[in-house]
Amino acid sequence: MLAACGGGGSASARRVAPTTTTVAPTTTTTSPAVLAPGSRAVGVRTDVYVDTTRPTPPNGGAPGSPTRSMPTTIWYPATGSATLLPTPNAPPDVAHGPYPLVVFAHGFAVTPQTYGALLARWASAGYVVVAPALPLLNGDAPGGASHADYGAPNIADLDFVVGEALRRAATPGDPLAGLIDPTRVAVAGHSDGEVLAYALGLEACCHDPRVKAVIAMAGNLANAGVLPAPTGVPILHILDDHDPYDPYPASIAFDRQHLPAPNDLLTLISASHLPPFSQPTDPHFDLVTRATVDFLDATLKGRPDGLTALQALVGSAPTLGVLEANPAGPPSS
Repeated sequence: MLAACGGGGSASARRVAPTTTTVAPTTTTTSPAVLAPGSRAVGVRTDVYVDTTRPTPPNGGAPGSPTRSMPTTIWYPATGSATLLPTPNAPPDVAHGPYPLVVFAHGFAVTPQTYGALLARWASAGYVVVAPALPLLNGDAPGGASHADYGAPNIADLDFVVGEALRRAATPGDPLAGLIDPTRVAVAGHSDGEVLAYALGLEACCHDPRVKAVIAMAGNLANAGVLPAPTGVPILHILDDHDPYDPYPASIAFDRQHLPAPNDLLTLISASHLPPFSQPTDPHFDLVTRATVDFLDATLKGRPDGLTALQALVGSAPTLGVLEANPAGPPSS
């Protein structure tokens, strides 16, 4: 599994500006509640998101398709007692919503369920997490996982999922109806997926104005093949100093030289590529969980001390991680 997750390809090789969908915003008068992981019950469901406007090419002996079909797993706050264990198809907790949306992109040859423990914790802290199995990139792809389709098609896939989740949340009777605040959207990704999230937040070609924050995990953003644009979207980049696929010195050097503020660079000490993001038994997993929730609280929920909490969190675990915080400067006149 680790060997399958190396983010070495260039997502920008054949990229195009993705199509966006306009959804009427939900009017909210207060910021969503700031919650620790484990504060809400969690439901989980699987839908199939289908983009009928773009094809899937043949792959490894499997035939192509005129559409792009993505089995999509959704973790969401649910009614019931607080827990980290999701309940399939549990009734959504609409009473405390709407919640910010996080759209997640997986790495190569795995599925969203690989990261289920982390994504359920995000939902338990008051987020709706929507994670598609990206065509050809996922571990269950017909014909086998492949990079043949990686780049512009997958960037557009992720952007389509943002729009589809918002459309469903605005549709009466849909299981997501009323659950999502369309003004509070983040994208996140691991390995190959982190480059896709980076594209929607920080690439001039593909920046989606609905995206207010990016979490990139375990990879070298130079793999995108494009320097970031000054979109103003904050990014948390979590790097592993023992990543076997993306050598750490080059990855952190790209960030320090090219990432515009605001950015937070979290280096995990003595960590490898996948376990800190998928295995609760990994010593870094809890730090990753709490750091990502602090970042989301600061950027999507307007928590005024969120980034300070992030700095204090990492500072309290010096054997596990080091944080380089680069806040935005004063507005230009």
